[in-house]
Amino acid sequence: MKKGSFFNLFNYLVSIFSMVGYLLFSSINTIAADWGLPYSTIGKINFTGYLFYTFIALFLGSLGDKYGYKKILHPAMFLFAVISLSGMLVYGSNSLLYLYLFAIAVYSYFGLFYPLVEGLLSRAEKLEKIDPSLTTTRFTLSWSSGNMLGMAFGPYFIQKEPFVVFIIAALVSLLGGLIVYRHANKYGERIPFKGHPTLFQKHKEVDFPKIALYRKTYRFSLVLAAMVFSSVISLFPKLISMSGISLENAGFLVVAGNVAVFFTFILMTRFRFWVGNPGLSFLLILIFPLSIPLFFMSTGVWAFLLVALFSGINYSIPYTFAIFYGLNSPHEDHGKQGGLHETMIGISFGLGPLLSGYFLDIWPGLYGMGILVVFLSITSIINQIFFIKRLK
Repeated sequence: MKKGSFFNLFNYLVSIFSMVGYLLFSSINTIAADWGLPYSTIGKINFTGYLFYTFIALFLGSLGDKYGYKKILHPAMFLFAVISLSGMLVYGSNSLLYLYLFAIAVYSYFGLFYPLVEGLLSRAEKLEKIDPSLTTTRFTLSWSSGNMLGMAFGPYFIQKEPFVVFIIAALVSLLGGLIVYRHANKYGERIPFKGHPTLFQKHKEVDFPKIALYRKTYRFSLVLAAMVFSSVISLFPKLISMSGISLENAGFLVVAGNVAVFFTFILMTRFRFWVGNPGLSFLLILIFPLSIPLFFMSTGVWAFLLVALFSGINYSIPYTFAIFYGLNSPHEDHGKQGGLHETMIGISFGLGPLLSGYFLDIWPGLYGMGILVVFLSITSIINQIFFIKRLK
């Protein structure tokens, strides 16, 4: 007799669209590297794209709270199918302007998509009496599993079979839009499904009187760590190719970071000692500064793998804290909290490649990023110390 499912339909949609997202994100950065653009220009492309991502998430992310998440999701998916196909024109144009415009369109879509699905899952599963922490867990596992596939194969396909990337994205968007449209007509904003019994087990309650302080602290920690991770996934294709490794194989090295994110999420879910325990959470965040020496190694396959791996670990730890305390809300503001969370992602994923790009133009190899990581690590430690003092 089946006990029920651990994931629902929208968890799978998040995974598939995250795969598409990273197919396109990594393709944009690989195209830029293939055109021989400077690190700083690649950083500016990502900064511009994530600037729009941030504004969309901040100002439109809460629309689902007012008008319904699914009602906005399915037309957005249909529109994204058209955007995806426009990538074919960008690829053949050799135009920097077109690449900028395509990046803006792609990042803007995901700035809307993620807050909507975060809000939808949080509210719908709360109605189903599913433990909020497990809603967060399954959401992070969903997008991180998709990211692995997209990151690994994006650079390869855009170099070998470029139109495959855009066709896959368009087909997924059309099919996803139809699925959400039919689901909305049948169930409204609910997501009924037979969940596994473990989803309904109650865990330790969050300290709601201080929830705002938790959110502020861990969102800032997330921004700092995400700046490094985003620099790796955005600038490593060019950095790896400059080291003599073929550009189409860059994704198979960078994906180590995405793999680390996925398995760190699993471990953080399995061992929940960090919930409501800032001291132990601080110890986990200290892995960030301890990884600094990796950035001063000689460039090569192992250096790239290790930097990507630890960048993923350092990113996923504060991400888990930030999204857990953010979406575990006593109020009906899940879309708003999802929008704020994605705003932090947008800020960090924009600033990281921008600053690292300029640093790498000045200091080649991994050193440029290493210098930036030193400053970010010090800031992260200070942030945690002040947080713990304010709790006393």
